[in-house]
Amino acid sequence: MRNPSARAAVIIWLGGSAAALVTQGVFRKRFAQHSAWGYNGGWQREIAVWNFGTIVAGLGIAASGDEAARAQLRGLMVLSTLFALNHLAAALRAPKSWSNWIGAGANAGVLATGVPALLNSRRHASAAV
Repeated sequence: MRNPSARAAVIIWLGGSAAALVTQGVFRKRFAQHSAWGYNGGWQREIAVWNFGTIVAGLGIAASGDEAARAQLRGLMVLSTLFALNHLAAALRAPKSWSNWIGAGANAGVLATGVPALLNSRRHASAAV
């Protein structure tokens, strides 16, 4: 995506949350077996529930306009930075933990879309003033 809007980047991030929801809700045992952290059914269901709530709230905020989407995207980029670092640290400790490598890579990927979207939206906001 060449010049993504903040809203488009939010939708991409929420798509990642949907993938995490399915992974943690449906495929949690298989995914956990290949992570540095192992399986914890209750905690993984909790993550799936959190992802569902994030998607519902996120879609509502994204529909509220450009300024709301920019504010939301700033918070999501903080989360993705922390998620990516957490997964990367686990992957480096357990190099065969492909689940952690996927988590680190997926979050780095949304950062590669979200950060340019924030910079792009800042330029458009400055030009409008």
